[in-house]
Amino acid sequence: MGRVSFLLFSLCSFSFVSAFPLFHGEISAGYIRQSPEGWVSYKGDKVDIKDDLRIDDESSFFLKGKIEHPIPFLPNIYLMFTNMDFNGNGTVKKTFKFGDISVDVNDRVVTDLKLDHYDIGFFYNLPFLNSISLGFLDGEAGLNLRIIDFKARVEDKTRNTVDETSATIPLPLVYLNFSIKPLDLISFNTEVKGITYNGNYYYDLQGEIRVYPFSLGITEPFISFGYRYEKIKFDDIEDTSADIKIKQPFVSAGFLF
Repeated sequence: MGRVSFLLFSLCSFSFVSAFPLFHGEISAGYIRQSPEGWVSYKGDKVDIKDDLRIDDESSFFLKGKIEHPIPFLPNIYLMFTNMDFNGNGTVKKTFKFGDISVDVNDRVVTDLKLDHYDIGFFYNLPFLNSISLGFLDGEAGLNLRIIDFKARVEDKTRNTVDETSATIPLPLVYLNFSIKPLDLISFNTEVKGITYNGNYYYDLQGEIRVYPFSLGITEPFISFGYRYEKIKFDDIEDTSADIKIKQPFVSAGFLF
């Protein structure tokens, strides 16, 4: 389903760019390896993601798009979706309470943890960086709304009990992006999103190397290799608290237009 959606998105974008050549941007899709650590709590104890919920690393995907326009004062648009679903199955090492169920040592649990991301951002280019660096450095700054589709489900197979919690969490994030292109064939990109308030915080940091093997006139394909690091901490949102970090090496492919 994700591949079909991305293909349709790409075709629509090509049509749009052909009709409006003054618009620029990028579209990409990537493979990402997600390794979560930390804890989650729902009406009870802090439960370790690895040791207690037996959550494993997962392979997943993301889709990303940007559209830049020549209209003064109106911001450019940034869109991104990151699929993030984790599963666990194993024997627990300690007693803990999750919602309305209690899990004892040596019980077998099956768990699901979902943290899908939906991003829509509005940003402005920073042309003065390009000017003072003689075309070497580009920058973007703006605001990004990230909506996290959160769900945690724990099933104790030994006792045949189950409970779950879910929440839709909207987060306004500061957005910064910097790109250095020393050669036509390669660039180094850094992307920062984050917010902190009342002891809660969220950081999403990303660095990547892009390679541009050739040009197709109005489009320029690229492949990239990068690393993404996320850390989120929140307290008592719909009886749920969490402190989670996720390490995410990735590869992606896309094109500039």
